[in-house]
Amino acid sequence: MMHLIKSVSLAATFTLMLLCPVAAQSAGGPVAWRVECGGDGKSLECRAIQQLARPDTKQVFAAVAVRFAPELKAASMTILLPLGLNLTEPVTIRVDNGMPERQPIQTCDNGGCLVSLTVPDKLLAAMRTGTDLKLTVQDASKKPIELAFPLLGFGLAYDKAK
Repeated sequence: MMHLIKSVSLAATFTLMLLCPVAAQSAGGPVAWRVECGGDGKSLECRAIQQLARPDTKQVFAAVAVRFAPELKAASMTILLPLGLNLTEPVTIRVDNGMPERQPIQTCDNGGCLVSLTVPDKLLAAMRTGTDLKLTVQDASKKPIELAFPLLGFGLAYDKAK
């Protein structure tokens, strides 16, 4: 039951993130990761967030949130992807040109598709020192699409979110 509540909470957080017109690229270069916190009045949960937006409309179409999950004693990553993807193929996650992690898309709703994973220590370390978090997905016709999330300020945001 608690897992369902957390999943609904994450989905709501990502829905709000999509409504916020923040671009990962601006005229001056990449935008740094930021920290967002929310709570139920009894506890506060914070996460480091980065978003990608369409340059012309500034509408967010993909987002990544990373938080320290005390119940796992590890970092947890949730990725919101746009609709229209090939759901049978895993998402490839890597930092710069590093070793890829493959993760399935767990669910989709009218807000997009979600991928959740426990972040391996090696990937977390690479995110602290890397330039881009690269996600490769496939569209409905199995054409690969690479999404690059700048890692500027990730380490600082993640540490503050803990």
